[in-house]
Amino acid sequence: MKKLLYNSVCGLIIAGAAWTFTACSDSWDDHYDVAETNGTESIYQLIKDNPQLSDFMKVLEATHIYNNSKRTPVSYAQLVNADQTLTVWAPVNGTFNVDSLLQICQTAKGDSVVSRHFVMNHIAHNLYNMNAETSENVRMLNDKFLKLTPKSLYNASVVGNDYNIPALNGLLHVVGDDAQYTYNIYEGMTTELAYSHIGDFLKKYEKLELDEERSIQADVVDGMKVYSDSVIVIENNLFRVFDKIMEEDSLYGMLVPDKATWDRVYNEAKAYFNYGSIEKADSVSEYWTNVSLIRDLIFNRNVQRSETDSIFTTSYSPLTWPYHVYYQPFAEGGYFDHNNIEDSLLCSNGYIYHLKEWPFTPQQLYFQPINVQGEREANLTAYKDCTLNYRMAIGDTISGNGYLDIVPRASTSNWTATFEVRNTLSGTYNIYAVILPKTVYLANSRDFKPNKFKATLNYMDENGEQQSIAFNKEISNNAYKVDSVLIGQFTFPVCNYQQQEATVSLQLQCSITNRQTNFSREMFLDCIYLKPVSEAEESEETKTRKEARR
Repeated sequence: MKKLLYNSVCGLIIAGAAWTFTACSDSWDDHYDVAETNGTESIYQLIKDNPQLSDFMKVLEATHIYNNSKRTPVSYAQLVNADQTLTVWAPVNGTFNVDSLLQICQTAKGDSVVSRHFVMNHIAHNLYNMNAETSENVRMLNDKFLKLTPKSLYNASVVGNDYNIPALNGLLHVVGDDAQYTYNIYEGMTTELAYSHIGDFLKKYEKLELDEERSIQADVVDGMKVYSDSVIVIENNLFRVFDKIMEEDSLYGMLVPDKATWDRVYNEAKAYFNYGSIEKADSVSEYWTNVSLIRDLIFNRNVQRSETDSIFTTSYSPLTWPYHVYYQPFAEGGYFDHNNIEDSLLCSNGYIYHLKEWPFTPQQLYFQPINVQGEREANLTAYKDCTLNYRMAIGDTISGNGYLDIVPRASTSNWTATFEVRNTLSGTYNIYAVILPKTVYLANSRDFKPNKFKATLNYMDENGEQQSIAFNKEISNNAYKVDSVLIGQFTFPVCNYQQQEATVSLQLQCSITNRQTNFSREMFLDCIYLKPVSEAEESEETKTRKEARR
Protein backbone atom coordinates (compact mmCIF):
# COMPACT_ATOMS: atom_id res chain seq x y z
CA MET A 1 0.00 0.00 0.00
CA LYS A 2 1.06 3.54 -0.69
CA LYS A 3 2.19 5.77 2.18
CA LEU A 4 0.80 9.00 0.73
CA LEU A 5 0.02 10.62 4.05
CA TYR A 6 3.43 9.70 5.40
CA ASN A 7 5.16 11.45 2.51
CA SER A 8 3.45 14.72 3.43
CA VAL A 9 3.20 14.50 7.18
CA CYS A 10 3.32 11.67 9.70
CA GLY A 11 0.41 10.62 11.83
CA LEU A 12 -3.27 11.43 11.25
CA ILE A 13 -5.21 12.33 14.33
CA ILE A 14 -8.93 12.89 14.38
CA ALA A 15 -10.61 15.13 16.95
CA GLY A 16 -13.80 16.95 16.15
CA ALA A 17 -12.81 19.91 14.00
CA ALA A 18 -9.08 19.68 14.72
CA TRP A 19 -6.34 17.47 13.24
CA THR A 20 -2.76 17.12 14.41
CA PHE A 21 0.31 15.52 12.88
CA THR A 22 3.27 14.18 14.84
CA ALA A 23 6.27 11.89 14.46
CA CYS A 24 5.65 8.39 12.99
CA SER A 25 5.90 5.22 15.07
CA ASP A 26 4.75 1.62 15.02
CA SER A 27 2.19 2.33 17.72
CA TRP A 28 0.35 4.67 15.36
CA ASP A 29 0.27 1.97 12.66
CA ASP A 30 -1.10 -0.51 15.19
CA HIS A 31 -3.78 1.93 16.31
CA TYR A 32 -5.38 2.39 12.88
CA ASP A 33 -3.76 -0.39 10.91
CA VAL A 34 -5.56 -1.99 7.97
CA ALA A 35 -7.98 -4.75 8.94
CA GLU A 36 -8.17 -7.96 6.95
CA THR A 37 -10.58 -7.68 4.02
CA ASN A 38 -10.81 -9.45 0.67
CA GLY A 39 -10.61 -6.24 -1.33
CA THR A 40 -8.08 -5.71 -4.08
CA GLU A 41 -8.28 -1.91 -4.41
CA SER A 42 -8.23 1.01 -2.01
CA ILE A 43 -11.37 2.93 -1.13
CA TYR A 44 -9.95 5.79 -3.20
CA GLN A 45 -9.78 3.58 -6.30
CA LEU A 46 -13.28 2.17 -5.74
CA ILE A 47 -14.73 5.69 -5.57
CA LYS A 48 -12.73 6.87 -8.59
CA ASP A 49 -13.89 3.91 -10.69
CA ASN A 50 -17.58 4.49 -9.91
CA PRO A 51 -19.05 7.18 -12.22
CA GLN A 52 -21.94 7.72 -9.75
CA LEU A 53 -19.41 8.97 -7.20
CA SER A 54 -17.51 11.49 -9.33
CA ASP A 55 -18.96 14.47 -7.46
CA PHE A 56 -17.99 12.96 -4.11
CA MET A 57 -14.47 12.39 -5.39
CA LYS A 58 -14.22 16.05 -6.44
CA VAL A 59 -15.08 17.10 -2.89
CA LEU A 60 -12.59 14.63 -1.38
CA GLU A 61 -9.86 16.09 -3.58
CA ALA A 62 -10.82 19.68 -2.78
CA THR A 63 -11.05 19.42 1.01
CA HIS A 64 -8.06 19.14 3.29
CA ILE A 65 -7.07 17.80 6.66
CA TYR A 66 -6.42 20.47 9.27
CA ASN A 67 -3.56 20.79 11.74
CA ASN A 68 -4.68 22.86 14.75
CA SER A 69 -7.12 24.83 12.59
CA LYS A 70 -4.55 25.31 9.81
CA ARG A 71 -5.07 23.75 6.40
CA THR A 72 -2.47 21.17 5.33
CA PRO A 73 -1.67 20.00 1.76
CA VAL A 74 -3.15 16.56 2.58
CA SER A 75 -6.58 15.97 1.03
CA TYR A 76 -9.26 13.50 2.01
CA ALA A 77 -8.71 11.77 -1.28
CA GLN A 78 -5.24 10.93 0.02
CA LEU A 79 -6.71 9.80 3.33
CA VAL A 80 -9.00 7.20 1.70
CA ASN A 81 -5.99 5.88 -0.23
CA ALA A 82 -3.80 5.48 2.87
CA ASP A 83 -2.86 2.50 5.04
CA GLN A 84 -5.51 2.66 7.75
CA THR A 85 -8.89 1.04 8.16
CA LEU A 86 -11.83 3.24 7.16
CA THR A 87 -15.49 2.84 6.34
CA VAL A 88 -16.88 5.35 3.83
CA TRP A 89 -20.52 6.06 3.02
CA ALA A 90 -20.27 7.78 -0.39
CA PRO A 91 -23.35 9.72 -1.62
CA VAL A 92 -24.12 9.47 -5.34
CA ASN A 93 -24.16 12.37 -7.77
CA GLY A 94 -27.11 14.71 -7.55
CA THR A 95 -27.78 14.15 -3.86
CA PHE A 96 -25.79 17.20 -2.74
CA ASN A 97 -24.75 20.52 -4.28
CA VAL A 98 -21.22 19.77 -5.41
CA ASP A 99 -20.67 23.20 -6.99
CA SER A 100 -21.60 24.95 -3.76
CA LEU A 101 -19.26 22.77 -1.69
CA LEU A 102 -16.38 23.29 -4.11
CA GLN A 103 -16.96 27.03 -4.03
CA ILE A 104 -16.94 27.09 -0.24
CA CYS A 105 -13.67 25.13 -0.23
CA GLN A 106 -11.86 28.02 -1.93
CA THR A 107 -11.15 29.64 1.44
CA ALA A 108 -9.43 28.04 4.42
CA LYS A 109 -12.43 28.69 6.67
CA GLY A 110 -14.82 27.27 4.09
CA ASP A 111 -12.58 24.25 3.57
CA SER A 112 -12.73 23.58 7.31
CA VAL A 113 -16.53 23.81 7.31
CA VAL A 114 -16.93 21.41 4.37
CA SER A 115 -14.42 19.07 5.99
CA ARG A 116 -16.32 18.85 9.27
CA HIS A 117 -19.91 19.21 8.09
CA PHE A 118 -19.77 17.05 4.98
CA VAL A 119 -16.67 14.91 4.38
CA MET A 120 -15.97 13.79 7.95
CA ASN A 121 -19.69 13.09 8.35
CA HIS A 122 -19.36 10.27 5.81
CA ILE A 123 -16.18 8.56 7.06
CA ALA A 124 -15.45 6.49 10.17
CA HIS A 125 -12.45 4.59 11.47
CA ASN A 126 -12.65 0.77 11.54
CA LEU A 127 -15.01 -1.58 9.72
CA TYR A 128 -18.79 -1.18 9.83
CA ASN A 129 -20.66 -3.89 7.96
CA MET A 130 -24.29 -3.36 7.11
CA ASN A 131 -26.50 -6.44 7.44
CA ALA A 132 -29.92 -7.51 8.66
CA GLU A 133 -28.81 -7.30 12.30
CA THR A 134 -27.04 -3.93 12.13
CA SER A 135 -28.10 -1.48 14.82
CA GLU A 136 -25.47 0.75 16.40
CA ASN A 137 -24.23 4.30 16.67
CA VAL A 138 -21.16 5.01 14.57
CA ARG A 139 -18.63 7.60 15.67
CA MET A 140 -17.76 9.53 12.53
CA LEU A 141 -14.46 11.38 11.99
CA ASN A 142 -16.08 14.61 13.23
CA ASP A 143 -17.07 12.88 16.50
CA LYS A 144 -20.75 12.83 15.55
CA PHE A 145 -22.63 9.65 16.45
CA LEU A 146 -24.85 8.56 13.53
CA LYS A 147 -27.34 5.71 13.73
CA LEU A 148 -26.42 2.73 11.52
CA THR A 149 -29.28 0.40 10.57
CA PRO A 150 -29.42 -2.56 8.17
CA LYS A 151 -29.48 -0.36 5.05
CA SER A 152 -28.90 3.25 6.09
CA LEU A 153 -26.58 5.61 7.91
CA TYR A 154 -28.88 8.08 9.69
CA ASN A 155 -30.98 9.47 6.80
CA ALA A 156 -28.78 8.09 3.97
CA SER A 157 -29.99 4.73 2.58
CA VAL A 158 -27.81 2.42 0.50
CA VAL A 159 -28.25 2.24 -3.27
CA GLY A 160 -29.36 -1.22 -4.37
CA ASN A 161 -26.71 -3.77 -3.46
CA ASP A 162 -23.82 -1.28 -3.56
CA TYR A 163 -22.78 -1.66 0.06
CA ASN A 164 -20.28 -3.73 2.06
CA ILE A 165 -17.89 -3.32 -0.86
CA PRO A 166 -14.50 -4.58 0.40
CA ALA A 167 -11.35 -2.54 -0.12
CA LEU A 168 -7.72 -3.05 0.79
CA ASN A 169 -8.13 -0.42 3.52
CA GLY A 170 -11.74 -0.87 4.64
CA LEU A 171 -15.29 -0.85 3.34
CA LEU A 172 -17.30 1.31 0.93
CA HIS A 173 -21.06 1.82 1.06
CA VAL A 174 -22.82 3.76 -1.71
CA VAL A 175 -25.77 5.80 -0.38
CA GLY A 176 -28.57 7.69 -2.09
CA ASP A 177 -28.37 10.83 0.04
CA ASP A 178 -25.78 12.79 1.98
CA ALA A 179 -25.75 12.02 5.69
CA GLN A 180 -27.38 15.02 7.30
CA TYR A 181 -25.10 17.05 9.56
CA THR A 182 -26.74 18.19 12.77
CA TYR A 183 -25.22 20.80 15.06
CA ASN A 184 -24.74 20.01 18.69
CA ILE A 185 -25.92 22.82 20.99
CA TYR A 186 -22.46 24.36 21.29
CA GLU A 187 -21.97 24.35 17.51
CA GLY A 188 -25.39 25.83 16.93
CA MET A 189 -24.77 28.62 19.40
CA THR A 190 -21.30 29.45 18.04
CA THR A 191 -22.09 29.03 14.34
CA GLU A 192 -25.58 30.29 13.58
CA LEU A 193 -25.96 34.06 13.19
CA ALA A 194 -29.33 33.96 14.97
CA TYR A 195 -27.53 33.02 18.21
CA SER A 196 -24.42 35.17 17.82
CA HIS A 197 -25.48 37.54 20.63
CA ILE A 198 -24.63 34.66 23.01
CA GLY A 199 -22.48 32.46 20.78
CA ASP A 200 -19.79 35.11 20.22
CA PHE A 201 -19.16 35.19 23.96
CA LEU A 202 -18.92 31.39 24.17
CA LYS A 203 -16.52 31.28 21.21
CA LYS A 204 -14.07 33.70 22.88
CA TYR A 205 -13.07 31.06 25.42
CA GLU A 206 -12.63 28.19 22.98
CA LYS A 207 -9.27 26.45 22.70
CA LEU A 208 -7.75 23.20 21.43
CA GLU A 209 -6.38 20.68 23.92
CA LEU A 210 -4.73 17.27 23.84
CA ASP A 211 -6.99 14.38 24.86
CA GLU A 212 -4.41 12.17 26.59
CA GLU A 213 -6.83 9.27 27.12
CA ARG A 214 -7.51 8.93 23.40
CA SER A 215 -3.95 9.75 22.30
CA ILE A 216 -1.14 7.21 21.92
CA GLN A 217 2.16 7.98 23.62
CA ALA A 218 5.21 7.09 21.53
CA ASP A 219 8.09 8.15 23.78
CA VAL A 220 9.38 10.59 26.37
CA VAL A 221 11.88 13.12 25.07
CA ASP A 222 13.63 15.53 27.46
CA GLY A 223 11.01 14.75 30.08
CA MET A 224 8.11 15.57 27.74
CA LYS A 225 5.60 13.04 26.41
CA VAL A 226 5.70 12.61 22.63
CA TYR A 227 2.54 11.28 21.01
CA SER A 228 2.38 9.31 17.80
CA ASP A 229 -1.40 9.71 17.71
CA SER A 230 -2.39 13.00 19.34
CA VAL A 231 -6.13 13.51 19.62
CA ILE A 232 -6.88 17.23 19.82
CA VAL A 233 -10.32 18.25 21.05
CA ILE A 234 -12.22 21.50 21.35
CA GLU A 235 -12.32 22.68 24.95
CA ASN A 236 -13.80 25.78 26.49
CA ASN A 237 -13.16 27.19 29.95
CA LEU A 238 -16.87 27.98 30.15
CA PHE A 239 -17.70 24.26 30.17
CA ARG A 240 -16.72 24.35 33.85
CA VAL A 241 -19.57 26.80 34.37
CA PHE A 242 -22.21 25.65 31.86
CA ASP A 243 -21.32 21.95 31.49
CA LYS A 244 -19.87 20.45 28.31
CA ILE A 245 -22.65 21.37 25.88
CA MET A 246 -20.86 19.86 22.89
CA GLU A 247 -20.86 16.30 24.25
CA GLU A 248 -22.58 14.19 21.61
CA ASP A 249 -23.74 11.49 24.02
CA SER A 250 -25.67 13.86 26.28
CA LEU A 251 -29.14 15.38 26.08
CA TYR A 252 -29.30 19.09 26.85
CA GLY A 253 -31.84 21.86 26.57
CA MET A 254 -30.89 25.51 26.19
CA LEU A 255 -33.22 28.49 26.41
CA VAL A 256 -32.27 31.35 24.09
CA PRO A 257 -33.96 34.78 23.82
CA ASP A 258 -33.87 36.89 20.67
CA LYS A 259 -31.23 39.59 20.34
CA ALA A 260 -33.51 42.48 21.31
CA THR A 261 -34.54 40.73 24.54
CA TRP A 262 -30.96 39.73 25.26
CA ASP A 263 -29.68 43.27 24.80
CA ARG A 264 -32.30 44.56 27.23
CA VAL A 265 -31.58 42.06 30.01
CA TYR A 266 -27.81 42.30 29.39
CA ASN A 267 -27.82 46.07 29.85
CA GLU A 268 -29.93 45.72 32.98
CA ALA A 269 -27.53 43.15 34.44
CA LYS A 270 -24.39 45.03 33.41
CA ALA A 271 -25.34 47.91 35.70
CA TYR A 272 -24.87 45.52 38.64
CA PHE A 273 -21.38 44.49 37.46
CA ASN A 274 -19.64 47.87 37.47
CA TYR A 275 -16.06 47.13 38.55
CA GLY A 276 -15.02 50.77 38.66
CA SER A 277 -11.31 51.43 38.22
CA ILE A 278 -9.85 47.92 38.65
CA GLU A 279 -7.55 46.55 35.95
CA LYS A 280 -9.49 45.32 32.89
CA ALA A 281 -12.76 46.37 34.51
CA ASP A 282 -14.70 46.24 31.23
CA SER A 283 -13.56 42.67 30.47
CA VAL A 284 -14.34 41.47 33.98
CA SER A 285 -17.77 43.11 33.80
CA GLU A 286 -18.50 41.56 30.40
CA TYR A 287 -17.50 38.11 31.63
CA TRP A 288 -19.57 38.06 34.83
CA THR A 289 -22.57 39.74 33.22
CA ASN A 290 -22.68 37.05 30.53
CA VAL A 291 -22.00 34.18 32.90
CA SER A 292 -24.69 35.33 35.32
CA LEU A 293 -27.30 35.47 32.56
CA ILE A 294 -26.32 32.29 30.70
CA ARG A 295 -25.68 29.82 33.51
CA ASP A 296 -29.37 29.10 34.15
CA LEU A 297 -30.29 28.82 30.47
CA ILE A 298 -28.86 25.29 30.19
CA PHE A 299 -30.11 22.04 31.70
CA ASN A 300 -29.12 18.41 31.19
CA ARG A 301 -32.22 16.30 30.63
CA ASN A 302 -30.36 13.11 31.56
CA VAL A 303 -29.90 14.15 35.21
CA GLN A 304 -33.32 15.58 36.08
CA ARG A 305 -35.21 13.90 38.91
CA SER A 306 -38.64 14.81 37.56
CA GLU A 307 -39.06 17.64 35.06
CA THR A 308 -42.73 17.99 35.94
CA ASP A 309 -41.77 18.92 39.51
CA SER A 310 -38.53 20.84 38.99
CA ILE A 311 -35.67 21.54 36.61
CA PHE A 312 -32.10 21.74 37.86
CA THR A 313 -29.82 23.77 35.61
CA THR A 314 -26.23 22.73 34.93
CA SER A 315 -25.03 25.30 37.50
CA TYR A 316 -26.85 23.60 40.36
CA SER A 317 -25.08 21.91 43.26
CA PRO A 318 -26.29 21.24 46.82
CA LEU A 319 -24.06 24.10 47.97
CA THR A 320 -25.94 26.60 45.77
CA TRP A 321 -29.46 25.66 46.90
CA PRO A 322 -32.05 27.21 46.57
CA TYR A 323 -30.63 28.75 43.38
CA HIS A 324 -30.35 27.14 39.92
CA VAL A 325 -33.44 24.98 40.53
CA TYR A 326 -36.90 25.94 39.22
CA TYR A 327 -40.04 24.34 40.64
CA GLN A 328 -43.26 23.77 38.71
CA PRO A 329 -41.38 24.57 35.48
CA PHE A 330 -44.34 23.95 33.16
CA ALA A 331 -46.70 26.25 35.04
CA GLU A 332 -47.71 29.60 33.57
CA GLY A 333 -44.69 31.89 33.79
CA GLY A 334 -42.50 28.94 34.81
CA TYR A 335 -39.00 28.10 33.65
CA PHE A 336 -40.25 25.86 30.83
CA ASP A 337 -43.71 27.27 30.17
CA HIS A 338 -44.56 25.92 26.71
CA ASN A 339 -46.52 29.07 25.95
CA ASN A 340 -43.23 30.96 26.20
CA ILE A 341 -41.44 28.75 23.64
CA GLU A 342 -41.56 30.27 20.16
CA ASP A 343 -40.01 27.24 18.44
CA SER A 344 -37.05 24.90 18.84
CA LEU A 345 -33.99 23.69 16.94
CA LEU A 346 -33.19 19.97 17.05
CA CYS A 347 -29.50 19.43 17.77
CA SER A 348 -27.45 16.23 17.92
CA ASN A 349 -27.36 16.43 21.72
CA GLY A 350 -30.64 18.15 22.58
CA TYR A 351 -32.69 21.21 21.67
CA ILE A 352 -32.25 24.96 21.54
CA TYR A 353 -35.54 26.58 22.60
CA HIS A 354 -36.39 30.10 21.39
CA LEU A 355 -38.00 32.17 24.12
CA LYS A 356 -40.77 34.69 23.57
CA GLU A 357 -40.17 36.47 26.88
CA TRP A 358 -37.35 36.49 29.41
CA PRO A 359 -38.63 34.32 32.32
CA PHE A 360 -36.11 35.33 35.00
CA THR A 361 -35.72 38.12 37.55
CA PRO A 362 -32.36 39.60 38.60
CA GLN A 363 -32.92 38.08 42.05
CA GLN A 364 -33.11 34.58 40.53
CA LEU A 365 -29.95 34.90 38.48
CA TYR A 366 -27.44 37.25 40.09
CA PHE A 367 -28.81 39.90 42.47
CA GLN A 368 -28.99 37.57 45.46
CA PRO A 369 -28.71 37.95 49.25
CA ILE A 370 -25.27 37.95 50.88
CA ASN A 371 -24.88 36.15 54.19
CA VAL A 372 -21.77 36.83 56.30
CA GLN A 373 -21.76 34.13 58.96
CA GLY A 374 -20.74 35.34 62.42
CA GLU A 375 -19.28 31.98 63.42
CA ARG A 376 -16.94 31.87 60.43
CA GLU A 377 -13.69 33.18 61.85
CA ALA A 378 -12.33 34.29 58.46
CA ASN A 379 -15.14 36.85 58.14
CA LEU A 380 -13.93 38.82 61.17
CA THR A 381 -11.08 41.15 60.15
CA ALA A 382 -10.64 43.13 63.39
CA TYR A 383 -12.04 43.41 66.91
CA LYS A 384 -11.32 45.44 70.03
CA ASP A 385 -12.21 45.34 73.74
CA CYS A 386 -13.90 41.97 73.53
CA THR A 387 -13.34 38.24 73.52
CA LEU A 388 -14.97 35.91 71.01
CA ASN A 389 -16.63 32.52 71.31
CA TYR A 390 -17.58 30.63 68.16
CA ARG A 391 -20.55 28.44 69.03
CA MET A 392 -22.52 25.80 67.17
CA ALA A 393 -26.31 25.73 67.35
CA ILE A 394 -28.90 23.97 65.23
CA GLY A 395 -32.26 25.59 64.67
CA ASP A 396 -34.65 26.51 61.87
CA THR A 397 -34.04 30.21 62.41
CA ILE A 398 -30.26 30.00 62.88
CA SER A 399 -28.30 30.28 59.63
CA GLY A 400 -25.19 28.18 59.16
CA ASN A 401 -25.83 26.22 62.38
CA GLY A 402 -23.70 28.56 64.45
CA TYR A 403 -23.20 32.05 65.85
CA LEU A 404 -20.59 34.40 67.32
CA ASP A 405 -20.71 35.22 71.03
CA ILE A 406 -19.13 38.68 71.48
CA VAL A 407 -18.22 39.22 75.16
CA PRO A 408 -17.03 42.64 76.37
CA ARG A 409 -13.50 42.50 77.85
CA ALA A 410 -14.74 44.43 80.87
CA SER A 411 -18.26 45.05 82.09
CA THR A 412 -18.12 48.63 80.78
CA SER A 413 -16.26 47.93 77.48
CA ASN A 414 -17.89 49.22 74.32
CA TRP A 415 -16.36 46.77 71.89
CA THR A 416 -15.97 47.00 68.10
CA ALA A 417 -15.98 44.13 65.58
CA THR A 418 -15.40 44.47 61.83
CA PHE A 419 -16.69 41.91 59.31
CA GLU A 420 -15.55 41.43 55.73
CA VAL A 421 -18.36 41.44 53.15
CA ARG A 422 -17.65 39.76 49.81
CA ASN A 423 -19.37 39.52 46.43
CA THR A 424 -21.36 42.74 46.59
CA LEU A 425 -22.79 43.97 43.30
CA SER A 426 -23.15 47.61 42.32
CA GLY A 427 -26.73 47.62 43.52
CA THR A 428 -28.85 48.59 46.51
CA TYR A 429 -29.08 46.40 49.62
CA ASN A 430 -30.83 46.53 52.96
CA ILE A 431 -28.18 45.65 55.55
CA TYR A 432 -29.22 43.65 58.61
CA ALA A 433 -27.61 42.24 61.72
CA VAL A 434 -29.31 39.00 62.78
CA ILE A 435 -29.08 38.73 66.58
CA LEU A 436 -30.08 35.70 68.67
CA PRO A 437 -31.66 35.68 72.15
CA LYS A 438 -29.55 34.43 75.07
CA THR A 439 -31.81 31.39 75.36
CA VAL A 440 -30.09 29.90 72.31
CA TYR A 441 -27.15 29.15 74.64
CA LEU A 442 -28.95 28.68 77.98
CA ALA A 443 -32.56 27.62 77.56
CA ASN A 444 -33.46 28.86 81.03
CA SER A 445 -31.72 32.22 80.68
CA ARG A 446 -33.70 35.18 81.95
CA ASP A 447 -31.34 37.74 80.38
CA PHE A 448 -33.65 39.53 77.96
CA LYS A 449 -31.73 42.78 77.82
CA PRO A 450 -31.36 43.99 74.22
CA ASN A 451 -28.11 45.05 72.59
CA LYS A 452 -27.46 48.60 71.46
CA PHE A 453 -24.88 49.44 68.83
CA LYS A 454 -23.88 51.62 65.90
CA ALA A 455 -22.60 50.58 62.46
CA THR A 456 -20.13 51.95 59.92
CA LEU A 457 -19.86 50.67 56.35
CA ASN A 458 -16.51 50.78 54.53
CA TYR A 459 -16.56 50.50 50.74
CA MET A 460 -14.71 51.49 47.58
CA ASP A 461 -15.84 54.26 45.23
CA GLU A 462 -15.66 54.48 41.42
CA ASN A 463 -12.12 55.89 41.59
CA GLY A 464 -10.76 53.07 43.71
CA GLU A 465 -10.69 55.16 46.89
CA GLN A 466 -11.76 53.68 50.21
CA GLN A 467 -14.77 55.46 51.72
CA SER A 468 -16.94 54.97 54.80
CA ILE A 469 -20.45 55.87 55.87
CA ALA A 470 -21.68 55.87 59.46
CA PHE A 471 -25.37 55.05 59.78
CA ASN A 472 -26.75 57.90 61.90
CA LYS A 473 -28.71 55.93 64.43
CA GLU A 474 -28.32 53.68 67.42
CA ILE A 475 -29.67 50.21 66.80
CA SER A 476 -31.22 47.79 69.25
CA ASN A 477 -32.86 44.40 68.94
CA ASN A 478 -35.75 42.46 70.40
CA ALA A 479 -34.03 40.16 72.91
CA TYR A 480 -36.96 37.72 73.07
CA LYS A 481 -36.57 36.37 69.53
CA VAL A 482 -34.24 35.89 66.60
CA ASP A 483 -34.27 39.46 65.35
CA SER A 484 -33.15 40.77 61.95
CA VAL A 485 -32.29 44.35 62.79
CA LEU A 486 -32.18 46.79 59.89
CA ILE A 487 -28.93 48.76 60.00
CA GLY A 488 -29.61 50.77 56.89
CA GLN A 489 -29.93 50.84 53.12
CA PHE A 490 -26.98 51.44 50.81
CA THR A 491 -26.18 51.45 47.10
CA PHE A 492 -22.67 50.23 46.35
CA PRO A 493 -21.08 52.30 43.57
CA VAL A 494 -18.88 49.43 42.36
CA CYS A 495 -19.01 45.66 42.29
CA ASN A 496 -16.75 43.31 44.25
CA TYR A 497 -18.17 40.07 42.85
CA GLN A 498 -15.70 37.16 42.58
CA GLN A 499 -12.71 39.37 43.42
CA GLN A 500 -9.75 38.09 45.39
CA GLU A 501 -9.56 41.11 47.68
CA ALA A 502 -12.69 42.20 49.55
CA THR A 503 -13.32 45.95 49.44
CA VAL A 504 -16.38 46.08 51.70
CA SER A 505 -16.56 45.69 55.47
CA LEU A 506 -19.07 46.49 58.19
CA GLN A 507 -18.04 47.59 61.67
CA LEU A 508 -20.37 47.09 64.63
CA GLN A 509 -19.70 49.19 67.74
CA CYS A 510 -21.40 48.66 71.06
CA SER A 511 -22.77 52.02 72.25
CA ILE A 512 -24.06 51.67 75.80
CA THR A 513 -23.38 54.27 78.48
CA ASN A 514 -22.68 53.32 82.09
CA ARG A 515 -26.13 54.52 83.11
CA GLN A 516 -27.96 52.43 80.49
CA THR A 517 -28.23 49.28 82.59
CA ASN A 518 -31.24 48.03 80.66
CA PHE A 519 -28.98 46.99 77.72
CA SER A 520 -26.55 44.09 77.36
CA ARG A 521 -23.01 44.42 75.99
CA GLU A 522 -22.79 40.72 75.18
CA MET A 523 -24.11 39.95 71.70
CA PHE A 524 -25.03 36.65 70.06
CA LEU A 525 -24.52 37.48 66.39
CA ASP A 526 -25.90 34.98 63.90
CA CYS A 527 -24.86 36.84 60.72
CA ILE A 528 -24.67 40.05 58.74
CA TYR A 529 -27.30 39.84 56.01
CA LEU A 530 -27.51 41.96 52.84
CA LYS A 531 -30.89 41.76 51.13
CA PRO A 532 -31.19 43.02 47.53
CA VAL A 533 -33.54 45.94 47.02
CA SER A 534 -35.27 46.57 43.71
CA GLU A 535 -35.35 50.08 42.30
CA ALA A 536 -39.04 50.36 43.18
CA GLU A 537 -38.30 49.52 46.83
CA GLU A 538 -35.49 52.03 47.33
CA SER A 539 -35.95 54.57 50.10
CA GLU A 540 -36.09 58.30 49.41
CA GLU A 541 -32.73 58.68 51.16
CA THR A 542 -31.15 56.14 48.81
CA LYS A 543 -32.65 57.77 45.74
CA THR A 544 -31.34 61.17 46.88
CA ARG A 545 -27.86 59.73 47.50
CA LYS A 546 -27.79 58.06 44.07
CA GLU A 547 -28.95 61.23 42.37
CA ALA A 548 -26.18 63.20 44.11
CA ARG A 549 -23.59 60.78 42.71
CA ARG A 550 -24.80 61.34 39.19
